[in-house]
Amino acid sequence: MIGNITRGRKAYGGLLYDHGPGRRDEHVDPRIIAGSVPGTWQQVARQIDHHTGQKPHLTEPIWRVSLSLPDEDGVLADARFAAIAEEYVSRMGFAACPWVAVRHGDDHIHITVSRLGWDGRQVTNGRDKLRNRAACDALEIKHRLVRAESRFKAVPGVRSGNELAAARARGAAPPEREQIRALVSAARDAAAGRGRAHFEQLLAEAGVDFKANVASTGRMSGYSFSLPSWVKPDGEQVWVTASKTGRDLAWAKLGPVLEPVSVAPPGQVEALLVDDDSATAAPVSKPPPDLARLRLAEARERAEDQRAEVVHTLGTIPAGTVADLVAALRTVRTTLDTREKKLAAETATAMRLDGLVSGVSVGMNRAELHQELAGLRLAVGLEAEAAGLTTAAGQQRQQAAAARRVEEESTAAAGSKWKTGRSKRSAEGMAAAAAEMAGRSEAEALRLEGLAEQAKARAREAAPEVRGGYAEALAELEGRWPEAERAAIREDAQRARFAQIEQQVPLHELRVSVGKARRGVEQLLAEQARRAALPPERLQLEDAVRADLAREVMARAARSGSTTARPSKKTAPKKPPAPGLGQQLPPHLRWGNDPRDRGNTPGR
Repeated sequence: MIGNITRGRKAYGGLLYDHGPGRRDEHVDPRIIAGSVPGTWQQVARQIDHHTGQKPHLTEPIWRVSLSLPDEDGVLADARFAAIAEEYVSRMGFAACPWVAVRHGDDHIHITVSRLGWDGRQVTNGRDKLRNRAACDALEIKHRLVRAESRFKAVPGVRSGNELAAARARGAAPPEREQIRALVSAARDAAAGRGRAHFEQLLAEAGVDFKANVASTGRMSGYSFSLPSWVKPDGEQVWVTASKTGRDLAWAKLGPVLEPVSVAPPGQVEALLVDDDSATAAPVSKPPPDLARLRLAEARERAEDQRAEVVHTLGTIPAGTVADLVAALRTVRTTLDTREKKLAAETATAMRLDGLVSGVSVGMNRAELHQELAGLRLAVGLEAEAAGLTTAAGQQRQQAAAARRVEEESTAAAGSKWKTGRSKRSAEGMAAAAAEMAGRSEAEALRLEGLAEQAKARAREAAPEVRGGYAEALAELEGRWPEAERAAIREDAQRARFAQIEQQVPLHELRVSVGKARRGVEQLLAEQARRAALPPERLQLEDAVRADLAREVMARAARSGSTTARPSKKTAPKKPPAPGLGQQLPPHLRWGNDPRDRGNTPGR
């Protein structure tokens, strides 16, 4: 990894370049992948410049670096580049400063930092190149990256020790970029002198996707290559330019190789063949040998063998072919939670049934018997209460009748012609007092009678099956109570045994399903740990194979669904049963269910 440092006064200019087209339109999908300032790139640039503007005397407050990776490291995911950026900023001492990391290519990122920290302190940029080299060295070791090419010059055509070490760390399978390099180089050798059309035909035969980068003026600037299985986690295909695939595949070097060989006129050919000391014989171009095609076929075969090896390896690993582990874990855990809750409920039911069989728990019949006993006891009490209220109401009625008689007598005395003056007023007062007492007694009698009716209604609700004679019914139930309770316990136990028999198979199946779900979670977690320990290139290759397998499964499901949705209108005629047999034989012995019956007629 190489870090190229620049300095400036404004962050806006740097971020404008990062999100622009680039010097040669090489910027693709510019995006912020990490940083300590939220917002769009324009908002981030304004915030950083506003922050650094608090100290206008600070010279070159903006510090920028581009971190570039060699081709052998392949294309890193945004999350991995973001982790590298955060660690790099921390190692350089800028963790407490506003910063942002932008990616607009496959092999490098740009980091923009304000040297004025959030706390207002200035962070020095002294000896930043030495610190940059130390930070890059540490990140190369930690993230298992190939050491920087600028410090490890390799002989052309010979793989360096660091590159071999990276290949061993990736596993047996080379990365997609290396596969493309081998296939494209073989196609170039086979198509030498035969033109672009033949070169592109060989690429298609080798399974390499390509795009010709032609400007609006018609000028050819090169190719971009990919493989059908080389896709990002979101399904988008990854493309790499020819110069990033191999420097000898850049159009400046590839174009002359593919140019068709010009045929000289006959006179010039004869002139070239003349033995003239003053002339130098020009080399005659020969058609490319078949060895190039063999190399192309061998490279394609190696790629297919490599994919077959990965498919076999993933098939032997539990959950190895699962593409989205996070979604699978979420689904399996949800299923496990649902099944465990259901198992807990069924286990509680089984324990309750055990209690009923043993007589420890109270079953439905025993509970109804106890409820009947309690209801009768309550009804007896309410019946006695109603009787007492009725007696009290009768007493109030008697008092009211006596008061009414006094009222009548006093009224008659007051109306007598012999009563005058004081005696008449006394008789009238006596009549009024008697009337008032009679009214109160009658009202109280009505109230007591209403309470008595309520008590009787509650008694009927407490013992609905008994119509009067609650005391006799209670005495009869208490007399046969031990025998009735034992009978209720026996009936509850018998019902519980039947329920246990019906529950055994579903409970066993539920326990088995819970065990399977737990093993599924364990397998997915183990697979998650295995993938986390894989080298990035091997993980990328496995992800591509898993994506291919998922697409194949979806294609098969689509074909199966279309076949099921539109069945054939023509149905085979049914074979008649053999004479004399019909439905008398079981299905597996009837004519037509044995393959040996094909081509024969019934009765032969």
